Amino acid sequence: MNLAQATAYRTRDLLKKFNKTQYRLIKETLINKSTIYSLFKGTKQDIRLSTIYLIAQFFGMTLSEFFDCDYFKNIDIYA
Repeated sequence: MNLAQATAYRTRDLLKKFNKTQYRLIKETLINKSTIYSLFKGTKQDIRLSTIYLIAQFFGMTLSEFFDCDYFKNIDIYA
């Protein structure tokens, strides 16, 4: 699993947990909608740390809290 895939899975889980939508994520973080859509479609191979930071802030989390899940334990940086 690469970083973008792990981020997509983590973000999906948090959207469900906090009962929020992709639309709300886009509107409140001002992340480009094509970035979010390609992330969730699995077509995005690379993601910026600044984007992950905005996603974490959207959920009221620090980066360390966001990364504290099994999805990020075995990231393949060459995938």
